[in-house]
Amino acid sequence: MEHEAAGLLSPLGVWLEGTAASAAIRRSLWAYPLASVLHVLGLGLLLGSILALDLRLLGFARALPARPLARLLVPMAATGVALQIPTGAVMLLADAAALLGHPLMLAKLALVALALANVVLVHRAAGPGLAALDGPLPPAVRRGALLSLLAWPSVAVLGRAIAYL
Repeated sequence: MEHEAAGLLSPLGVWLEGTAASAAIRRSLWAYPLASVLHVLGLGLLLGSILALDLRLLGFARALPARPLARLLVPMAATGVALQIPTGAVMLLADAAALLGHPLMLAKLALVALALANVVLVHRAAGPGLAALDGPLPPAVRRGALLSLLAWPSVAVLGRAIAYL
């Protein structure tokens, strides 16, 4: 089912579709498929890493020290995000007016903003060099892990649902 571009961001979407970058993506045989594959790869890196770390911060696998695990998994999650942002932008530019008028896309973008803000708050709560992860975890870290565990998979579900609803 198609959604008409409507709402606050629709004019931005129409403008974006008129850009040379948008036209180039639509003309390219490989730009969208490559962006899509890399977006999924980024999603795998992000979700796999962050879900494992969130579960550890919530008390699972206590035998694994949280700080070294975080030092391994946080860069992987960051790499996933670093892949998803530009590839998501490419896919958005291909159909910006429809996507920015789609209520699920707007929900996805809001949830991404919330999840990224949560990352900042969790890192602040964990302290410099993630020092707070060496001992009993601060409640803010646990709350942030729970929010992350809910938010990031929800972003993925919304992203997939856009294509079908």
